[in-house]
Amino acid sequence: MRGANKRYLVHFGGAMIAYAGVLFASVWVIETMEISGWLAGALSLSPMLPALYALHACVARFRVMDEFQRRTVSEAILWGAGIVGFVSFGYGFLEGSVNAPNISMIWVLPALIGCYGVASHIVPLRFK
Repeated sequence: MRGANKRYLVHFGGAMIAYAGVLFASVWVIETMEISGWLAGALSLSPMLPALYALHACVARFRVMDEFQRRTVSEAILWGAGIVGFVSFGYGFLEGSVNAPNISMIWVLPALIGCYGVASHIVPLRFK
């Protein structure tokens, strides 16, 4: 494993472990201590700190990629964002016209990551 990949896995993996720990801790504190209001809001946002560090690890990994890898990843991200954007745009019209159930915003990032993951396997096939 090359240095950049190993560094990425250590930083991203550590961030995800921290994210899980902070997430469970914040939920536990809010529920067991019956915290509400702004403090509950701040605690519920606390898992975003390690998630932001994970984003930093992704950006750092992107910066050390070669030109072909960057092109492939960039196009996969563009496809993922475009698909999620258009689906959410269309679903917004449905919510207003046919009383479709509301979908929480918490699903946007997982949808982006999932669409990127699928696109990252399809996009390189175009370049072969």
